[in-house]
Amino acid sequence: GLSLARSQRAPSAQELFADGVHLATNTYEIGTETLDLETVHSAELTLRKREGRITGTLSAYHYDYSDYIFANTLDQHEDFRLIRYEQADARFTGLEGEVTATLTPWLSGTVYGDYVRAKLDNGGNLPRIPAGRLGGRLSAFNGPWSGEVDYTRVFEQSDIAEYETKTAGYNLLSASVAYGFNIGATADAEIFVRGTNLLDERAWSHASFLGERAPMRGRGISTGVRVRF
Repeated sequence: GLSLARSQRAPSAQELFADGVHLATNTYEIGTETLDLETVHSAELTLRKREGRITGTLSAYHYDYSDYIFANTLDQHEDFRLIRYEQADARFTGLEGEVTATLTPWLSGTVYGDYVRAKLDNGGNLPRIPAGRLGGRLSAFNGPWSGEVDYTRVFEQSDIAEYETKTAGYNLLSASVAYGFNIGATADAEIFVRGTNLLDERAWSHASFLGERAPMRGRGISTGVRVRF
């Protein structure tokens, strides 16, 4: 598939009129009343395979922005930022995909990943752009039982804007097991146990304003019951 599009959006009230401290992001925000429409021309090329032992989707895309609106950091004191909403021409180019192989009647394996490069037309980097990811997942099914093991490598983000610092890469490992059963004739239920960040990695999202002040959660175990009517 090939998709071509042109779209626009108006600046939000926050981007136009903000003038004060935003505690959730630890910033002082300044709006710009003269912001204009943001316009983007986009192209996306997609390859899909829906039948057979190997299925999946691979996509490549390019977004060309005129007057892209973003929060630009003007100054920083420790972890407190002064930001102003500004406009500039920018380009986003990326890849994403997910491919699944049926290994046996009860076991499948999936490889997935995504990467985006975002730059201002003047050569600078846009702030808070997520790092690339590459991961794999094994999924098993046997009667009412199901299970999954998922590993994701999030790479270092070194393409940084002014006042940003590099975000180190990290590994995320999760696993789950579930048992499904019926409740009467109209509902299905599932008991599950799930573990997240099993390696207990110290990890931060580069897309967050808060950076190392708010790391992702460490190792966690949850259990519950899902009911679908």
